[in-house]
Amino acid sequence: MHLTVSREPELIAVTVSGRFDAHRVDEFERSVVALVDDTRPHVYVDLSEVESMDAAAVEVLVRTREAVLAHSGTMTIVEVSDAVRTVLAQTRHEGDFRVSRSPQRLRA
Repeated sequence: MHLTVSREPELIAVTVSGRFDAHRVDEFERSVVALVDDTRPHVYVDLSEVESMDAAAVEVLVRTREAVLAHSGTMTIVEVSDAVRTVLAQTRHEGDFRVSRSPQRLRA
């Protein structure tokens, strides 16, 4: 997994590529969830380049969403690969996340 995290005013932008699985979720949690607070309550996660994903990755996304909600923020998944879409459907979490195709529209 390759993870890029940028902190912008009021938001955290995250891009994940490669394998997003049980072996990598701790890195995601340390790098993203730890940054969520009242000054940066909004998280945008780009999963368009994720090649494979497992249930552990879904669970870390759920925990991230819970952390964001605890700070009255929003979590938006910006773009998803077919692999992500499949795993979200298989784990019955496809409706749990706000998904958008236009990060520019979200930031405007």
